[in-house]
Amino acid sequence: MAELKRSLNLTQLIFYGAGSMIGAGIYSVIGAAAGEAGNHLWLSFLLAGFAAFLTVLSYAELASALPKAGAEYQFLKKAFPSFRMASFMAGYLIVLNAAATSATVALAFAGYLNVFIEAPTLLTAFLLLTACTAVNVSGIRQSTWVSIILICIEIAGLLLIIAAGLSAGEITKSFESAPAWSNATEILSATALIFFIYIGFEDVANLSEESKDSKRNIPRALLTSVILTSVVYILVALSVMALSTPEALAGSDSPLTLAAGTAAPWMGQALAVAALFATSSTALISLISISRMLFGMARDGDMPSLLSRTHSNRKTPWVAALTLFGVACLFLPLGEVKTVASVSSFGVLIVFIGVHAAMIALRYREPDLKRSFHVPFAAGRLPLIPVLGILITLALLTQFEWIVYMIGVGAIAPGVLIYFVRRSIN
Repeated sequence: MAELKRSLNLTQLIFYGAGSMIGAGIYSVIGAAAGEAGNHLWLSFLLAGFAAFLTVLSYAELASALPKAGAEYQFLKKAFPSFRMASFMAGYLIVLNAAATSATVALAFAGYLNVFIEAPTLLTAFLLLTACTAVNVSGIRQSTWVSIILICIEIAGLLLIIAAGLSAGEITKSFESAPAWSNATEILSATALIFFIYIGFEDVANLSEESKDSKRNIPRALLTSVILTSVVYILVALSVMALSTPEALAGSDSPLTLAAGTAAPWMGQALAVAALFATSSTALISLISISRMLFGMARDGDMPSLLSRTHSNRKTPWVAALTLFGVACLFLPLGEVKTVASVSSFGVLIVFIGVHAAMIALRYREPDLKRSFHVPFAAGRLPLIPVLGILITLALLTQFEWIVYMIGVGAIAPGVLIYFVRRSIN
């Protein structure tokens, strides 16, 4: 059986989780979210963070019991052994999510690059995905150090805009008027979009087979990365609203550059540089972690065995990495960051419902399964937190535009076809 090399410690796992989330959308979709939520942007960030935290708890328990590559796929496979389509579709949707996420941030990268030089958006995005795939294939240790360097730069950029917001003296402006019920729809709609930028914590679970002491370190990395990211996000949301207006942010291809530029022109340029590193980091991490999902599914026979091939020396799943690169490139022609990000959120929210359901099912099916992390609060064997997580996720799934549902269903259909074709062959 093909195996991956264990080389990641707790600190590196936290960097992967935080880096995937922080780079994903704060530099790309915050403008569109501000256009939806207005001055209540911080509240949408808070709600999205709460929903993500509930999901992380389920991931932490399941990953502590089943530390394998292809996390969501493995969770549902274990929880619902007689319903293999559920695990297959979970893995398939996570792969689509990673491809859409990588495409989203590659398009955002192109938008920030235009601050310095004019370049064709699709070509720039394609070249970024190509470079990230090359790093992915080179090896997990090399990829990790590249990611850590990129993450440090992107976090520095966010700390800079928080400092600018605090210096402006109006960071409390967002609290001046309490959210009215008339704004509830806009706030929830922005929450569904913002949830995209919390997607990424699940990447940590997919690195279980390449982490040291995974049963302990994976849950710790999941929880720590989401908490740290949530604090940074809320502070950034308050800061950009202190520096700019919702309308201006919504109309910009580089919203954080716009906000920082109101404080000082050099600061806007610095944020644009940080954004380039941030979007590069997220594309890289998404491509690294979810190529492991394809690898795990292929190794278990639910994807073509070719995808389970690893490099003879570096032990990286190079065929899966190239396949994911190809799928990500297919999303680039959609063009608009908001649309691609929404498609990504749509798919992964469906998977998160499955993960919560898997945790509930395993509490009943295998109560004695060894878990190094245990989610609190239960009524008998029924864990209450995943029930709440399912309800919140269902609410978020109602908030997308019709075009997102059409693209989402169209993207799911090939997965159903692949499943039945593979089943008939096997």
